[in-house]
Amino acid sequence: MTLLKRPDFENTRLLLVDCDERAQASLQKSLQRLGVAASVVAQDAETGLNDVLALVVELDQFASPVLLAEANRRALPIIALTQHETLSQIQRALELGATAMLNKPITQGSVYTTLMMAIGLRDRLRDEQQKVVGLQDKVDSRPLVAQALAWLMVELEITETQAYERIRHLSMQTNRSLEEICLDLTQAHRQDAREARS
Repeated sequence: MTLLKRPDFENTRLLLVDCDERAQASLQKSLQRLGVAASVVAQDAETGLNDVLALVVELDQFASPVLLAEANRRALPIIALTQHETLSQIQRALELGATAMLNKPITQGSVYTTLMMAIGLRDRLRDEQQKVVGLQDKVDSRPLVAQALAWLMVELEITETQAYERIRHLSMQTNRSLEEICLDLTQAHRQDAREARS
């Protein structure tokens, strides 16, 4: 597990989405003490997200689905702000893509803890999603590996185990993935087959 680094508070800002005036004042006071800039946005008003570190969204006032969809697409941490931590509010927060909840009354300690939790969890989710993509690529390339194995078995009259060992050895020798080696082998085989037909 990687350690959570302190976010760049100097060059980023928190976006306070659909928060009531009292919550805005309380959050801005706490964030100012932490050295975090904050901007207020409501009712899906257009705003840039390039320098946004995270969003705080008040569930009871929520009216910015387009903004939140874009924040989720960019994998920005979302903190749900609520008066009551009921099961329905938790469910709603999860549906909106929140990675943490902040309860009223707002305190400076709870703001910092919640912010760090939201950032940490979003980073973990992003890492896990990248792993899933990598694993899916491997699964998608399995037919390619099977083709390369079959071609080697037929061409060299060897067993599947021997063919796999040859590919694995070549992979280790060239410091390339099995999939890359298999792609090269199948492309070379196709090229040879085309030339033989010509």
